[in-house]
Amino acid sequence: MALLAGLPCETAPLAALGSEPAWKGFSSEAEKSWREFDTAIVEPMRAWARKELRLPQRRTKTLFYPFGGPDLATALALFPDIPAVVLIGLEPAGNLPELERLSAEKRAEALADLGALVLDFLKCGYFITMEMMDTYSKGHIDGALPVIGFFLKRAGFSIVDVRRLAPAAGGGWDETPYRRLEARPRRPYGVRIDCVRAGEKDLRSVYYFSCDIENRAFRPDSALYRLFDGLPGMTTFVKAGSYLLHWDNFSNLRRLILDHSLYVLQDDTAVPYRFFKAGGWPVVLYGRYATPVKDFKNVEQPDLRTAYEDPEGDVRPLPFHFGYRWRTQVDNLLLAERPRRAYKAPVSK
Repeated sequence: MALLAGLPCETAPLAALGSEPAWKGFSSEAEKSWREFDTAIVEPMRAWARKELRLPQRRTKTLFYPFGGPDLATALALFPDIPAVVLIGLEPAGNLPELERLSAEKRAEALADLGALVLDFLKCGYFITMEMMDTYSKGHIDGALPVIGFFLKRAGFSIVDVRRLAPAAGGGWDETPYRRLEARPRRPYGVRIDCVRAGEKDLRSVYYFSCDIENRAFRPDSALYRLFDGLPGMTTFVKAGSYLLHWDNFSNLRRLILDHSLYVLQDDTAVPYRFFKAGGWPVVLYGRYATPVKDFKNVEQPDLRTAYEDPEGDVRPLPFHFGYRWRTQVDNLLLAERPRRAYKAPVSK
């Protein structure tokens, strides 16, 4: 796994692969991009989170990150001590590449594609789904697992175990040892990666589910919905979520988030602001609100804009940049805390 993160490996026979020009080039680019990402985004994000997310960090046991794909880097920056992270994406879970079994030419192709996936993310802080699918279609890098492995190793973790997850006939979930899959299972399915950070003893778990979370598949009676329904101490985080939670065909996921989250941390692409206000959630705003980028229509939120412009409102600085407006550096985040009284999600309008 170290080689996939652009880090040297001392274990034979993998150590010898580190002398190949393709790996050296990948390692150099990975080191440079990671250092820049860490300096520009992760360190300011960590410092901000230590101040602004002190209580959520203490209370949260599971970070639920729908639409995040394999973006473990942001999850760990905001919640560095989180026991469990649940990542959701359309991308396949895939397989870990067996670099030692590939020819030098195939290894070079695999590293080039992993670089295209990871290094682009490190520039803008989010994945573009269609570009990821195009890269996966080449077959040199298979799914989210290698990307998650990259982020784990770069964050100082060692992988202890990987398990496959699949819906069980009785409605729960089957868990089996990791093995290489020759064909992609039918969604939903996933993996659990148990890991430990250097200098620590406690195991952490990273879950990745390849799934469709539109209403047609993500129903309250489905195995995946029930799994998330039972997550302990859940905080939801969403960024660059394509505004899907604004629409009624994602209302099941929206309701689950509102019914079961202790906190919701999100940009304006996630749950519309009106749902939090109607439900009595205390809200703190960060950064600046701007008209959504031109790729998304009919998702502007006048009430959120008004809240940002209210001179009496609680709007605080946001010292880092990510998401769809990373180039213009006009970013926003909203932190909503679950109201203490009984709460029922309002009906969509």
